[in-house]
Amino acid sequence: MSGRRVAASLLLLLSASGCIPSNVVAREERMVVDDVSALDWQPANGVALLGLYETVDVRGEVAASLRKIYYRFAEDGTYTAAALIESAGAFQFQTIDGTWRADENGLVLDDGEPVQLDRADGGYLRIRTETGTIVLQHEEAL
Repeated sequence: MSGRRVAASLLLLLSASGCIPSNVVAREERMVVDDVSALDWQPANGVALLGLYETVDVRGEVAASLRKIYYRFAEDGTYTAAALIESAGAFQFQTIDGTWRADENGLVLDDGEPVQLDRADGGYLRIRTETGTIVLQHEEAL
């Protein structure tokens, strides 16, 4: 399977509920670094996503198998991403790259459907779909 098209995008992991077990993950077992739910979230439609972002929170059905995502958004409208996925006790990085845009409808990767995008102070981004929510934080390194 090519790295370019592991799925149409890593965000499809959030919306492809058939690929992820429908079990409930206890709050203490979710991947939470900070209490990001307490942040003051604002719509981020049209925001310029530049640089490296790393997940700090994964919730919903996707938390059953998604352990970590790194996105690198470039000024020219391209991105590259890597996700650490756990399946049947085995771990695997899946990588993709493509194009991105953030407009009045949300975040669009490649030619996919827009997903809801919010931002909060501290370099936080929140991506929400019907099957899960991921929170990313901007990394200063790149």
